[in-house]
Amino acid sequence: GLAERDQWAATRGLVPDQESLSAHEEQAVDNNDIFIGMTRQAVKTSWGYPNSVEVAGDPIYGNELWHYSDYVPSPEGFVLERRNIYFEGGRVVGWEKN
Repeated sequence: GLAERDQWAATRGLVPDQESLSAHEEQAVDNNDIFIGMTRQAVKTSWGYPNSVEVAGDPIYGNELWHYSDYVPSPEGFVLERRNIYFEGGRVVGWEKN
């Protein structure tokens, strides 16, 4: 049943999407920020849903690359900024901006 599945997931550090955010995550969300070790749920809360997601290997492992693209103001007017967030085990391991 559902309880067994949740228990199985919890023993592997996989938590359902409706988990509450840690104090550190809530602080980051308030600043529209992300940090290493942040959960996917917290990133969604902070930055919204990604434009696209690439999954590496079996989705159960939570190894994903999230793509965001947004027009941001610059001295030359609005420019397209692309941001990528790397997840391993459902947690942020790094990101890049270009």
